[in-house]
Amino acid sequence: MKIRFTKVFVVLSCCLTLAVLSRAQAGEQRDSIPASAYSNGYPYPFALGVHMGTTGVGLHLYQPLGPKFGLRLGASYMPFSTNISGTYNDYATRSAVKAKSGNVSLAFGWTPFVQGSGFFRSFNVQVGGAYFWKLDGELTTRLRDPYKFGEINVHPDHVGTITTDVEWKKTVNPYAGIGWSNIVIDSRFSMHIDLGCYYLSKPSVSMQATGLLEENVNNAAIIERNIENYRYLPRLEVGFSYRFW
Repeated sequence: MKIRFTKVFVVLSCCLTLAVLSRAQAGEQRDSIPASAYSNGYPYPFALGVHMGTTGVGLHLYQPLGPKFGLRLGASYMPFSTNISGTYNDYATRSAVKAKSGNVSLAFGWTPFVQGSGFFRSFNVQVGGAYFWKLDGELTTRLRDPYKFGEINVHPDHVGTITTDVEWKKTVNPYAGIGWSNIVIDSRFSMHIDLGCYYLSKPSVSMQATGLLEENVNNAAIIERNIENYRYLPRLEVGFSYRFW
C-alpha cells in the first residue's frame, strides 16, 4: 500500500516539474492577456493542491488545455472505522466496521461560462475515471447481550463472531459530475468544489464465522445478491490549490 501510494506522489512530482519547465513556452500567450483577467481567475492556470471529500484526502494537479478545458490528476486515500448497533435474527448485535479506499483519478473538465462573471463563471462539467487500487470493507458482528441456552447465559464472546468482507475489483471506474473550479481566493490560491458519482464494479462478499454462528457463512451468496446493485459511489470533494501563474 505504501509503495503504491509513493509511486503516485512520484508521478505527481514529475508532472509538476514538467509543467514548471513549460511555463516559459506559455509566456507569450500569458503576456497577451490583460492582467485584470488573471485577477478574475481567467484563464485557468496550472495549479497544485490538496483536497478532501467522501473518497478520501490527497493531492491533485490541474493542467489547463485552453480557456474552457482542463485536466485534473489526483490521488486519494481514506481509512474509515466505526461501531454500529443493530439486530440479527431478532438478536441485538454490535458490529465493528472498517473500510479503506484508495484511488488515482483523471478528470476532464469543461467550463462553458469561463468568460462570464458571477456564480456560473467557475461552473464546469466533468467526465473521467479512477483506478481504485483499494476499495473494501469489513464488518465483524457479535451479540450484544448473553445468549440464553436453557438456564445458562452464554457470554457473547463464547457464542462467536461473524466477519463479512465486501470488496470491489481493482479496476478503472467511470466518473461524471459537476463542480465549481478555480474559485479565486487571492492572486495565488483558489479552491474547487466537486459533486459527482463513480460507477463501480459488482461487489463480492465472503463470510467467516466462529462458535455457534458458523453455519451463517451460507448467507454470503444472499448478501451478495442483495447488494449487487450498490454500484454508485457518490463523490463530494473540496480542494485548495496553489496557482503557478
